[in-house]
Amino acid sequence: MLVVSLGVSITATAVFTADFNTLDAQTKAQFRDDTIGLFLQPGSQFGQLAISVLGVLLIASEYSTGMIRATVLAAPRRTAVLLAQAAVLAAIVFALAEAVAWTSFLVGSSIARKHVDVTLGTPGTLRALLGFGLVMAMTALIALAVGALLRHTAAAISVALGTNLVVPGLLGLIPGSLGRHLAYRCPSRAGQLIRDRTQDAGTPYSQWTGSGSWALWTIGLTLLALWSIKKRDV
Repeated sequence: MLVVSLGVSITATAVFTADFNTLDAQTKAQFRDDTIGLFLQPGSQFGQLAISVLGVLLIASEYSTGMIRATVLAAPRRTAVLLAQAAVLAAIVFALAEAVAWTSFLVGSSIARKHVDVTLGTPGTLRALLGFGLVMAMTALIALAVGALLRHTAAAISVALGTNLVVPGLLGLIPGSLGRHLAYRCPSRAGQLIRDRTQDAGTPYSQWTGSGSWALWTIGLTLLALWSIKKRDV
């Protein structure tokens, strides 16, 4: 996540800035309106892939190797085990993601300074930086919950990545506003709203609505995973 997210974000910013004079007026205006989105969005998409795989492996690998039996013997309260895994995973991912976000911001702002000046005082910038870490942490928790529910590494990774990459695009193909509304209710698109500094005219929901959708996905799947690990045999 660190290498890919930082590398892609900084590279995208450098390429975009280098070609700035050749861009049309509308693209230049979008760049000035939501510069922080350029700093964070490209790398976040690749970072979410790594985090999704990590979240699944944390629990699903225990079932595939049989280590879950030793875990349950050592800590019979299964829900406490899953909650402990979730807490450690979320804390570490949030800390690393914030390191990525702030580094991308500092490096990106210095690269793009010739065309636009972005500071912490720019409206929405601080929320986008903190939102990056929250989105990454919740991505990891959703993947952990999927792994606990499916208990199969390959299947859980496929579902977690498909939810982030495939499903929103398919829903977006539905004609009319229904497709956009459904697509932006998916976790990855809802998280994109949190990171954006401003609300784009084509998005059907506000940043706070996106935050609520993402939180509901995370809480709902986590509760379902807690119920599953408590009721099902190892």
